[in-house]
Amino acid sequence: MLFSLANLKRRSVRDLDGELAVVPKLLYGRAVLNLVGQAIEQFEEYVGKPRSEYDSRSLEAVMGDYRLGRCIEACLMTRYSFVQPCLEDLLDGEQLDALASKGISTSSDLRFALWDSANSRHGGFAPHEGRDTFLRGFAEDIGLSPDPALIDTILTLDTEGSAVLTLTGEKPTAEEVIRLYNRGAVQTLLAHSTHVSFHIGGLPGATLKKLYFVAKRRGVLVDIEQAVGGYSLTLYGPEQAFGTADKYGRRLAEVAISLLRTALSSYEHGDIFGTAHLMLHDRNYRFHLTADLLDKMEYAPLAAQSGKGRIAEAGAAYSVGAAVEVDEEAKEEPLFDSMVEAKLYKEYKSLERQGYTHGWRIEREPEPLLAPGLVLIPDFAFSRGDTKVHMEIAGFWSPSYRERKLAKLKTLAGGENETPLILALPKDAIQTFAGLPFPVVSYKTGVRATDLLTLLDAHFGQSEKRMDAAQDRLEALRQLARARGYIPEQEIAQTLEAYTRTELLSAARSLDGDSCRYVSGVGLLSDEAVEKAHAALKSAFANAPDNRIMLEEAGSLAAGALSTPKIDPEALLQLWTEWRIDRPSLFEAYLVAD
Repeated sequence: MLFSLANLKRRSVRDLDGELAVVPKLLYGRAVLNLVGQAIEQFEEYVGKPRSEYDSRSLEAVMGDYRLGRCIEACLMTRYSFVQPCLEDLLDGEQLDALASKGISTSSDLRFALWDSANSRHGGFAPHEGRDTFLRGFAEDIGLSPDPALIDTILTLDTEGSAVLTLTGEKPTAEEVIRLYNRGAVQTLLAHSTHVSFHIGGLPGATLKKLYFVAKRRGVLVDIEQAVGGYSLTLYGPEQAFGTADKYGRRLAEVAISLLRTALSSYEHGDIFGTAHLMLHDRNYRFHLTADLLDKMEYAPLAAQSGKGRIAEAGAAYSVGAAVEVDEEAKEEPLFDSMVEAKLYKEYKSLERQGYTHGWRIEREPEPLLAPGLVLIPDFAFSRGDTKVHMEIAGFWSPSYRERKLAKLKTLAGGENETPLILALPKDAIQTFAGLPFPVVSYKTGVRATDLLTLLDAHFGQSEKRMDAAQDRLEALRQLARARGYIPEQEIAQTLEAYTRTELLSAARSLDGDSCRYVSGVGLLSDEAVEKAHAALKSAFANAPDNRIMLEEAGSLAAGALSTPKIDPEALLQLWTEWRIDRPSLFEAYLVAD
């Protein structure tokens, strides 16, 4: 929970570097436990009473400080609430029915009825000395008992002062309130910080990547940079993200504490510490996050969880008309920190299942890209064969965050090794990132997967190189076909590294010859295998009435002759002109001998 920054009791000190630091007042010890217990009992005395009788200063008196009193009150209000009473709480069913017949169901309706009665009886003003008499007469008119006090009560049931303090859960213990206060005090400072930096040394790459994506998934702007002895991970505050302390700041605080807990559970050597930077009274302050602080908030280090349920990224798909088989164990999609990423991933995986991604497999949470003083963790990576291309999606960032991202990309571009990277940029940001050597796909509301594939093929497809290499593999495929009789088209595509049908047809047209035939849609067949398939079908025609056999049966006969589970008889039919396909209806298809 968050407190008002003005109500948070804190003090200023000089840290070990001589810089101003802020230390929140945290509660612990037996004396404080007794004091908070007294505050709870004091608060309990107001349960069942209206807000008009509640005195918030009573808690301030118990705690001995108005700031502590207000914060303890905020903690208690997580278990208590001021509940607005209604007519049903004070009137019986007969009285409610009488009011309903007059069109009265709320205190507001009752006030309107009272004003109408005053207008009709007293010309709009009822004198004070006749007030009780007037209220009795009004009560009788609407079917209530002639009790002025009852009318006074139900007339104001919907006002703020009439709300009754009510326990909405179990009565809190002093330990629970102290724990809630201590966590709230730390979270309040974190929520109002300009940024929170963590110094992490020697952390495994997988854990570092996990810390980064924990922040991104919660919608917190994050950067990782190389630092002396390790890495520096920075979470940016509300001012950088166009957010507020109540919404974005709350997420920032939760992520900062979660990262500290996760890092401490994964790190075995040296110290891990975080520093929040705040602007208080026009001066810069530090707020140091340490393992001791977690102990005072009663937080244990967060145990690292296994990465189960991730999408399998291994393998390669060849877009030659066949759909890609989906790993049954990889049904759960990863989480995303923006709708742009989630939409692209969903669209791309749909194309991948249909076999239309030209062999590019998408990978979520790739390994970091490193350059001198720089760590960049891209949003996606796309792999095909030995080629791996990273992708960074530029969101709708604040100007300062965009400038930092631009500086990182310039550093990456200036490195010794060329980094295969694609930038996805909002249309209004293209000019800002102009001059970088990375290909760009622009978007307005979302990145189109087809545009991305076009860019991947154009800049990283290496089509000419692969087609040249494919020529050296043709003879090996023909030898294999003569030995086995039949090589499926998918296997040919993999051998020739042909990721689209256009590439496959371009490379495979040279397979004909040396007792082999390439059939589009089928694969490579030896002349002997072609003759076996032809003989099997010819034999079936000899015993078929009307010189026709069902197309499905023809496919099974040909597949059996070629020792393969399934084959497309229509594609195979281009080898023989004496047979044709006849479809007398939508549900029937025959192979016919003229």
